[in-house]
Amino acid sequence: MNVDQIILQSVIAHRLDTIAQEMGAALERSSRSPIFAEACDFACGVCDHKGELVSQLNGIPILAAAGSFSVQAVLEKYTGNIQEGDVFIVNDPYRGGNHLPDIGIITPVFHQGELVFFTVSRAHHGDIGGSVAGSYNTRATEIFQEGIRIPPIKLAVKNSIIDEVLDLITYNTRNPQMLKSDLYAQIGANKIGQDRLRTLLDKYGLKKVKESIIQLLQQAEDLTKAEISKFPAGSYTGEEWLDDDGFQETPVKIKAEVTYEVNQVTIDFTGSDKQVTGFVNSSLVTTKSAAYIALLWTLSPEIPRNSGAFRPIKIIAPPGTVVNPAESAPVTLSTLHCASEIISAIFKACAKAVPEKIPAGFGRYCGPSFYGIDPRNQKFYVGFAFCCLGSGGGKKEQDGFPYMAPISNYGGVRAPNNEANEVQYPLLTLNHHLEVDTAGAGEYRGAPGIKYQVQFYGPDPSIVMFGDGMKIAPYGLGGGKEGSLNRNQLFTKESGNEWLKSKTAPRSLQPGDILTLFSSGGGGWGNPFKRNPQLVYEDYKNGYISRESALKEYGVVLTTKGIDWNETKKYRGIDYESRYNV
Repeated sequence: MNVDQIILQSVIAHRLDTIAQEMGAALERSSRSPIFAEACDFACGVCDHKGELVSQLNGIPILAAAGSFSVQAVLEKYTGNIQEGDVFIVNDPYRGGNHLPDIGIITPVFHQGELVFFTVSRAHHGDIGGSVAGSYNTRATEIFQEGIRIPPIKLAVKNSIIDEVLDLITYNTRNPQMLKSDLYAQIGANKIGQDRLRTLLDKYGLKKVKESIIQLLQQAEDLTKAEISKFPAGSYTGEEWLDDDGFQETPVKIKAEVTYEVNQVTIDFTGSDKQVTGFVNSSLVTTKSAAYIALLWTLSPEIPRNSGAFRPIKIIAPPGTVVNPAESAPVTLSTLHCASEIISAIFKACAKAVPEKIPAGFGRYCGPSFYGIDPRNQKFYVGFAFCCLGSGGGKKEQDGFPYMAPISNYGGVRAPNNEANEVQYPLLTLNHHLEVDTAGAGEYRGAPGIKYQVQFYGPDPSIVMFGDGMKIAPYGLGGGKEGSLNRNQLFTKESGNEWLKSKTAPRSLQPGDILTLFSSGGGGWGNPFKRNPQLVYEDYKNGYISRESALKEYGVVLTTKGIDWNETKKYRGIDYESRYNV
């Protein structure tokens, strides 16, 4: 390419990214439900006419990486019957979706009668029906108990909504007006993306834009292959476990064998457990999305996250396993768990070759959905405890980040402020702070977990606990220690304190009941005795660790005046005078 072509390609690439970001901004500002407007649990992107992802908003990674699968499902069903003014909707995990609460809206973009792009928005909706409000049914044994299943289907024709389809979907949920409003927000966000893409095509012409898209995808593929070639060739195996599936008590194994060749990586999940009864099974879309997230993380942040980067990655997921279950298996929890464990298994494998690139374990999500009638307006509500997010693991040269959510979301979910929660739901926040001695110790420590405590005051509230990480802690790497476990405690006037399991069936509460959530801290990276004692002292002053942990985990003796260097030297046997200019 000459200089002019390179500049034009860069301009178009940045414009595509800006369009995806503008779609996300529109969706955030036009939605009604807190899970959109506050938590921003969505992703937006642009695909080409073949369904290949060319640009995505840096929203929720597990949603963004899956955007092309929905478009490909639409193309598989509707090729030859996609017209200007159509809008498609899909959420079926066995037809291009992640799990039922994540609804994809797909809008084709034409230029001079030719299909060129699709705009895509995928978003998590507060309730999608099923036998449990909030649609996280811990007792589900088949997908039909989790909510309404939407195969790829037209929601609009000739720019007119098909009311019968919209009503059929929304009337099968507990808050049809909220769902309808949020679907309109997705349609509107896609329309903004559609208009911006048409402007792009009008300005630069179809030929130049299509050539640039081909080059963008090829460039991402070439960059991925170049990074693969730098990786030590060979096969590396990692294993991670979920606590359980809510039915069996034994852990559920995810096994990943990652094989690096000259210009290809194969991720083989053979050896993972068979599919299970509960809702931790991962649809193939979620499994592939999680694998892409993990593998590209190990390679380089400079690689564009588009379908070109996915081409050199081969994924083997045997049918009938927890990472590729037979159709009708329940899968609702999978975008959190086992997606996070898929990522962790790949990380553990790659850490055997390039530990300096891999973080220690992230905290797992474990919290409730809560629902009932708000006494202030007599309306039904469904909420989620986004304020109990766990924390990230340390990595070389960097401590873990707090309050990150599970690694499948990697900070994409925003935690709403407590005041907003108290306006939206009938609850009061009693505690919300980082918890001492929950961070995994290491030369680069994990971040502390969170204590989050709320009191319900509405009539007959109910909760459903869903998540993981109450038995298996975030892993440490390179001599780093594990992070803490999740814990959940319910206080009722009738029974006092009670510890809840990570997967608890719907539980009716009374006004005044108190739920306390302790989210897990991230794992540590590297030998804790190599951590700079000054940093240990700062962690103590900030309330992250106690004096007892400073001594036990880091070998640093603290007094009321600061670090006792002589005693610390006895524990560690290091010449601090020269190393730290004491």
